[in-house]
Amino acid sequence: MSRRPIFATFLFFFVMTGSLAAQSGATQSGSKARAGQKPVWPDEGAAVWAPRPTEDAITANDLRTRLYGFADDSLQGRRIGEVGNFKGTAYIGGEFERLGLHPAGEDGTFFQDMPYGPIAFDSAASRLRIGGKAVVAGRDWVPVAPSAFNGLGDGAVLTDLPTVFAGTWGESTTLDPEVFRGKVAVFVGGPTAGGGFRGGSGAATLPRCDMVPNRFGAEAAVVADTMNGGRNRRSRGAIAPPDTRARDAGAIAILFVDLDDDSARATSAFAARNTMQPERSPAGVPAGASITGAVAERLFGHPLEELTVGAAGNRVSGGWSYAWHASEWPARNVIAILPGSDPLRAGEYVLVSAHNDHVGINRTVFDHDSLRAVNMVTRRQGANDPSCIPTADQQRRIDSLIAHARSIRAPRKDSIMNGADDDGSGTVILLEIAEKFAKEHPARSIIFVSHEGEEAGLLGSRWFTDHPTIPLDSVVGAFNMDMDAKGHVDQVRFGGPPSIQILG
Repeated sequence: MSRRPIFATFLFFFVMTGSLAAQSGATQSGSKARAGQKPVWPDEGAAVWAPRPTEDAITANDLRTRLYGFADDSLQGRRIGEVGNFKGTAYIGGEFERLGLHPAGEDGTFFQDMPYGPIAFDSAASRLRIGGKAVVAGRDWVPVAPSAFNGLGDGAVLTDLPTVFAGTWGESTTLDPEVFRGKVAVFVGGPTAGGGFRGGSGAATLPRCDMVPNRFGAEAAVVADTMNGGRNRRSRGAIAPPDTRARDAGAIAILFVDLDDDSARATSAFAARNTMQPERSPAGVPAGASITGAVAERLFGHPLEELTVGAAGNRVSGGWSYAWHASEWPARNVIAILPGSDPLRAGEYVLVSAHNDHVGINRTVFDHDSLRAVNMVTRRQGANDPSCIPTADQQRRIDSLIAHARSIRAPRKDSIMNGADDDGSGTVILLEIAEKFAKEHPARSIIFVSHEGEEAGLLGSRWFTDHPTIPLDSVVGAFNMDMDAKGHVDQVRFGGPPSIQILG
């Protein structure tokens, strides 16, 4: 840890808070090799770090003590709604209390709970029958989760209702209410997660690394995005509006003939996923389910290509419901205030934030050294560079790095995504700021917000903004920290100890 970025960063905080105290520099110590073993990588840190009491000054040892604990395997990757994240937020709240900060969450606590938890279809209660004969859930049919992209409802109760062929999903042909009202519409194809048409599925393939545009640094990323039509790596492009023709025509429910060749969706449809509590669908919005082509032929007694819009099919019964409940381990922001010392400015706040969650445990087990070798060669910027198939020369370099690692130690396999960088780094710096300023007397107040659920879609920051515990117009400056003090100059353009990035 260099002293220069610490000075640069905290210069901004002292200007904003009106503090008159001088900033203490960070101490510096070298990385420790694993006991009895040489390190593999030049910047490899100690395998373990003995914790020690932190001090008022911001020091490298304090940061290490905090980060080794916060990113420890015992916190299991700190995924929102899981026990490891709950432990992490308890630690942050405990530190705020120990430092004498004022609680600024709910009900006099440091915590602001969020309505987050699992949502799923109940496989035991979900059923579909054609002409009195059951259709096998999870194989021949599955309910479709409602979303803003597909415009579907979250539950259906079907009691001996007739079915009507509605043509292809996403077309513009008007459906006659006299034909579809009170019935079940059957479409060929269906909505994707992004709202477009789904007719089949195909396996994604990785590009060759020499075919991937250079994204090293901000300027290169802008050029690459411009060549890609102005869309960044997270963009989905334009999203088609949902097909509302069946709803407009008064259909009770919708069946999509799109389950063939989609075994992954068939097996995962009843698995729970975690989300913020959704609003219930308005009355009159039809729910949806996907069926196979064979089930569709059972409905109509003819191949689909022989049908015309309005063709009548067999009657169906059944029902399904998409239900949410809160997670066992609450998802929560952690919020504290250090009151300002100047009566004229104490009602103004400088907001300092970082997110406390990461992505939990990976389904795939990786070897640390092999993964690092690949990233060093083909993904220097981590997730900011796309995965790709190495060229022959890159593969030789990767193999050489792995061989070097193997000459020193055996493979170290693991599946816990510890999140030391993203965003353990920002979290421990936030706590160091709190500890430093707790003994200072800044003129303005500082509100510290440890956000929850950033990795799940910026959930905690959005929740705090929508449910602020102080007036938002009293915030005169906001500093959010994510993945701090990372990157050598060969990993991040303009990286290294002297650099600091400010976005705003």
